[in-house]
Amino acid sequence: MVDNDTIAAISTPLGEGGIGIVRLSGPKSYPITKALFDCPRSSEPSYPQARYLYHGYIKNHNGTRVDEVLVTFMPAPATYTREDVVEINCHSGIFALRTILSLVLKEGARLAEPGEFTKRAFISGRIDLSQAEAVQNIIRARSEEAVKTAARSLQGELKRSIREIMDKIVELRAPLEASFDYPEEFEPGSFDDESMVGELEKLKESITWLMQGVERERAYQEGVSVAIIGRPNVGKSSLLNALLRQQRAIVHEVPGTTRDLLEGYMNLGGYPLQLVDTAGIQGTENPVEQQGVERSRAAAARARLLIMVVDGSEPWTEADEQIILLRQADQGMVVAINKSDLEKRLDRDQLEQCYRNIEIVRTAAIQGKGVQKLEEAVRRQLDKIFGPGSESPAIVSLRHEKVLQEALGGLENAIEAVKIRPLELVSLELYNAWLKLGEITGDTASEDLLDKIFSAFCLGK
Repeated sequence: MVDNDTIAAISTPLGEGGIGIVRLSGPKSYPITKALFDCPRSSEPSYPQARYLYHGYIKNHNGTRVDEVLVTFMPAPATYTREDVVEINCHSGIFALRTILSLVLKEGARLAEPGEFTKRAFISGRIDLSQAEAVQNIIRARSEEAVKTAARSLQGELKRSIREIMDKIVELRAPLEASFDYPEEFEPGSFDDESMVGELEKLKESITWLMQGVERERAYQEGVSVAIIGRPNVGKSSLLNALLRQQRAIVHEVPGTTRDLLEGYMNLGGYPLQLVDTAGIQGTENPVEQQGVERSRAAAARARLLIMVVDGSEPWTEADEQIILLRQADQGMVVAINKSDLEKRLDRDQLEQCYRNIEIVRTAAIQGKGVQKLEEAVRRQLDKIFGPGSESPAIVSLRHEKVLQEALGGLENAIEAVKIRPLELVSLELYNAWLKLGEITGDTASEDLLDKIFSAFCLGK
């Protein structure tokens, strides 16, 4: 990033809509906008007042009006980037937005890099790195719970907790480092091993507390894959349609209608679900059906939860037995005994006796019966998989989790070093843990890490 340059970008999605925004940030934001903005109130002594919406027109260099707009001037430092910021609200449309952006760039701004507005907010000290990443998580959130999770980090919960631990590490290291530089000031036995280990254990507990609920929070943010599996013609596609409340899949009484994977998305109790309707799993000589069966098995292997559909109007079969064995140890499963509106030939009680750890519900997918009970069973299984929620600051990214694990390892090494000495080794391990934690807040993050994180942002943010 070049110091004191002015950046600009379209901050709203391209496409037809009511409003589109071109955003500028930097010292030339005001002069550039004034040169292009034909505002009836520009002669007023107070123009431009901070955070007022001014009505007018953007004109090109020939003086021709391009669009009717509302413009907001926001002076530093009380802005997102802590620089002068201007937002031009125009009519949303690819041509209008790109035309205005082009005029802004010709007037002296440069096109912002992905995430550069948020990167400037980080560099200026307005937010830390965990808050910057939370901005991206809010943009990508797929559920209300995901928004809540990201908002907690955006409000600084994680930053405060991490920096409390980092400050405590500094407190523990300070007397150790002093004893290395001024050994004559410290009596033999000045450092009590038991007390030191006790303090280190408290730090470990603080990091462990931060990691509680990480699986659930990540599921809220990233979503959960759920595969609907079973023999042909048991009602898998009908069940997908019933769960989605729409005709997503073709349903026909002829077996093998679904030969490829079909996907649909829904939100269930805060979990964004990717439902995958698979081809019926069976032995077949048809090469096309064989490919469908193999894809079904692969989808089942990738899913975190399986909904196995069986035909309640037929007895349990050897094929059903083979399909239920596809479940892996870390996968949840719900069995839906479908077609419950027909004569019941499958004994639910007997099935429950054989598979005590699997929830079983009866459905009639075409009529929509039992779907709510199925959803409740799926929700209970997901809660078991991802564990209870936590009041600790939300950890969502794999990067944060990995950093905390490494910091935890550093503290464990420090505890071992207390026992074997020298104390220089204890201080070194504490320093390594401090460095790792700083990668979450950005205090010790490398330029390469920052570039990697912010390059994943959209242009206007």
